[in-house]
Amino acid sequence: MQKKYYRNVWALGPSNTGYPGAFPGGLIPMIKKKWWGQKRLWLFSGKFKDSSGITVDIKKELKPLVIANCENLPFKSNSLDFVMADPPYSKEESMKLYDLPYVNVIKTINEMIRVCKPGGYILFLHRLVPQVFPGLRLSKDTNCMAVIGIFTISGMSNIRALSVYRKKNTLEEFI
Repeated sequence: MQKKYYRNVWALGPSNTGYPGAFPGGLIPMIKKKWWGQKRLWLFSGKFKDSSGITVDIKKELKPLVIANCENLPFKSNSLDFVMADPPYSKEESMKLYDLPYVNVIKTINEMIRVCKPGGYILFLHRLVPQVFPGLRLSKDTNCMAVIGIFTISGMSNIRALSVYRKKNTLEEFI
């Protein structure tokens, strides 16, 4: 039996930042309508800014609020209620666009789960749709809420998936 979760395809505009790999135009307002949080964390933020959130990137010249490797985040466990990552999609893109080695997707997602509060949202924009994989804590600690295909309506575009998870509540919260 197939699990119930939101499915859709969003045709969005091109990014207007000029930075490679930036969010498609219109993505943030769409996310804001469905999943949002008071304590927001943006991993691989590039030039994206959120005046009420925390941006994290490994490149200090992009001026993120926190300079860190997203595989080992400097935040307390269960401290944020919205965690989004938009990492490079391949080894080739990572080197070509950012001159950086490719990120360990499993370590990054596990860190996202660690820092997210129970009941909070974890969003992952990538060509991969993480579900079950050795070492990945998604099926144990989260419920899949949505998988959305995303492409831009200008020129040739690769489709990506926005995977949305909600961290499960624990009994410890109620004790």
